[in-house]
Amino acid sequence: MPDLARRLYRGLLAFCAMGTAGCQTPAVVVHDQSDAVVTASHDEPESHVETLPFTRSSRRDFPAQGWWCRDFEAWLKPERAEHGYAIVLPGIEGTSFHNISIARGLVAGGFDGAVEVCDWTTGHWPCMAYHLMALERNRAVAREIATQIMAYQDQYPGRPVALIGHSGGGAMSVLVLEALPEDRKVSRVILLAAAISPDYDLTRALSRTESGIVNFHSWGDIPHLVVGTLALGTIDREHSVSAGASGFHIPSELSEDARQLYADRLHQIPYRLEMARSFNAGGHIGPTNKAFVSEWVAPLLAKAGDESADRQQ
Repeated sequence: MPDLARRLYRGLLAFCAMGTAGCQTPAVVVHDQSDAVVTASHDEPESHVETLPFTRSSRRDFPAQGWWCRDFEAWLKPERAEHGYAIVLPGIEGTSFHNISIARGLVAGGFDGAVEVCDWTTGHWPCMAYHLMALERNRAVAREIATQIMAYQDQYPGRPVALIGHSGGGAMSVLVLEALPEDRKVSRVILLAAAISPDYDLTRALSRTESGIVNFHSWGDIPHLVVGTLALGTIDREHSVSAGASGFHIPSELSEDARQLYADRLHQIPYRLEMARSFNAGGHIGPTNKAFVSEWVAPLLAKAGDESADRQQ
């Protein structure tokens, strides 16, 4: 990349880093062993604390919250949480129509657990480059989301937990898995057009799943996951084509046990033309379409939930 472009991107990075001090990230609220509520922020609306106390729902950060986000509270009712918990991680734009469409698709596709759009970004869309480049910040947020997952599992033991990440949120899903301790697992992880390098070592992430990681990828996503990440880099800071375009490759230095983990728990689904019938044309936004999610993604969560239930018996 030319020196001028590098300086411009570094300037934007510094600007966004200064601005994040005033960002209003929703609270991470968990229960301690005495059932007292412990909260990391005082900004969370009381209704969310009463609904599911461990969530960090994005509703109040989204400008169309009175209309497009009208179902956020309904998706987080305790009666839904009894059946499982799906966390949707947005791309670097933060909460948007695209990731809300993913949540709607899960519900329309029959997922009857709680569904949360969890905005891991600063909430400021001009900081998209910062969200992509700030690896240490992103790892810190991933640890917070891992804490949410553990809080849910403590309150609802044995229920399935799923992560669904789009673009940068797909890469964040991997970081969240890596932040979980060895004795904690989620049921399934779905990556949609993930902005992470194809040679990234998934060994630790895969070991934190029961039914594995499903990676939907498409070579049709050239502007974002080929040109874009070659220029700006992936969330794991590699200037390369993303796994959301090419699929993941097995790193050559892996042990036999790690290779077996890849074989057992990494499921890659390349784009195919029949997906167009579900309004996914193979580009960056296609896999966020409500119809595609309800027909292709939600059934995978149901299957993982059944497998999780079988393990509990």
